[in-house]
Amino acid sequence: MSNWPFRFVHAADFHLESPCSGMAEIPDHLRDLLLESGWWAAERVFETALAERVDFVVLSGGLVHPLRTGPRGPLFLAEHFARLAEQKIPVYWAGGREDPPEAWPAEIPLPGNVCHFPSGQVETSRFQREGVPLVHLVGASRSPERKHRAGEFAPDPGGLFSIAVVHGNVRAEALRDRAIDYWALGGSGARTSLFTVPRMAHYPGPPQGRGPGQPGPHGCTLVEVDAQRQVRTTFLPCDVLRWQVERVALDSAATRADLESRLHDRVLAVKESQPGIDLLISWSVAGFGRLHAELRRGTLAGELLEMLRAEYGHASPAVWSVSLDAEPPAVLPPEWYEQDTIRGDFLRELRRYQRDPEAPLGLEAYLGDAGRLGTPAEMLAWDDPAARERVLCEAALLGIDLLSGEEGP
Repeated sequence: MSNWPFRFVHAADFHLESPCSGMAEIPDHLRDLLLESGWWAAERVFETALAERVDFVVLSGGLVHPLRTGPRGPLFLAEHFARLAEQKIPVYWAGGREDPPEAWPAEIPLPGNVCHFPSGQVETSRFQREGVPLVHLVGASRSPERKHRAGEFAPDPGGLFSIAVVHGNVRAEALRDRAIDYWALGGSGARTSLFTVPRMAHYPGPPQGRGPGQPGPHGCTLVEVDAQRQVRTTFLPCDVLRWQVERVALDSAATRADLESRLHDRVLAVKESQPGIDLLISWSVAGFGRLHAELRRGTLAGELLEMLRAEYGHASPAVWSVSLDAEPPAVLPPEWYEQDTIRGDFLRELRRYQRDPEAPLGLEAYLGDAGRLGTPAEMLAWDDPAARERVLCEAALLGIDLLSGEEGP
């Protein structure tokens, strides 16, 4: 059994068939970036592996749907696999739903350095250095016919460092007791580790965020294993544009000038902290008061959005503001519920519904023709506590806006 140190890149979920989405409008100067960012980020994964001079690359599925990309997807991967082959870097690939071996077009042969684990069965492979076995790899591509169990992924009986390569949602408890040193997982939208000691199970996340729901840096993971079999992971960013969620808090006395100043300051801080990359920001403004009410019901949010886009959205790199929304307050001032006003009566009635989840909302009469398409529970998920709470919060805010008068809340 050899205990030489080694290093590899672990990546997953390129989803080359899926461009960025989640924007109501796409500016012309960012159109190519949004369409091509997934491809450019995937290319950076391979460039990173070459630059780091790793021993091998592990890919945990979700790379490409060949039918949706057409020949471009498989040709792209084959080209980059060949670049790795020139440097004698093997690739160990377990496919997901989109990229099992049977989905790969026969007209585009894979280079000989690629081990594409089969669907429906677990297969083993070994990485060798100078003819000496160094790493035991066991993997399987995802199969619609059967689910693989953790017990099928066996460690090396001779004690080599063992890596399991698999795509899909798994339970940490199912993997923890297996004597696999590193579970190379795929199928998560975010970089995360299920556990790190005494062994590791890790999702690298996609190399490129695809929308506002995948904010922050994305990339691949460099895994280094020393002579004592200790594992160290390093995040290596590969994204070419980055989605951000930025929150600004207002007090009840804040003015429009105060809010504009805070937005400008936050843009400059974000640019300074993440230089050299295009940023797409979704703004959330928290608080309550007259200005917050104007953001919810007037034209102020749109005006601020246009101001930010005009000032920062056309630079290179750009800071483009995707949206600007007023965040509902988590808690309303307690004294509002005690006031002897129509607003107080309204809030007390809403609080009754919030405290009694079984109380019917009685909204059937307001559904109109839509009500004949299904019951409210089926259409609007009133049986979902989170959905019910969102509706009641929105109703509270609307009532506050309509019942507070010109002087504001």
